[in-house]
Amino acid sequence: MSTLKRRLARLEDVLLPKPQLSVCMLREPASDAPAEEWAEYRRQVDEAKARGDFLILLVPMKPTESPRTENGVTYCGTELDALALKASMLPSKLGNKSALGDMMKSLPGTVFGPVAQTKP
Repeated sequence: MSTLKRRLARLEDVLLPKPQLSVCMLREPASDAPAEEWAEYRRQVDEAKARGDFLILLVPMKPTESPRTENGVTYCGTELDALALKASMLPSKLGNKSALGDMMKSLPGTVFGPVAQTKP
């Protein structure tokens, strides 16, 4: 590959718009919910998978469990986890890696790194 072709490929990679990732976030119905509610939930999950959306499902989980991904679906136990994951998938408006990066950079405050403690 010539130098010109390599440079052109890198420029196109940087300048051409990236395809917009579609994210779908759904909450699993309660275990005692009516069958109609479960059927509607399953229909929405099937439609999201058919569209090729990145699927985030809010499901009951133990507080000690972390989000897990199986078969292209990410399961989260809390809405905060799901929203953070969704923000990490959305494009940045300020030039960061993602919308989550935008939000983290906008937070006020100072972060102090770990400091080794000397023994008395």
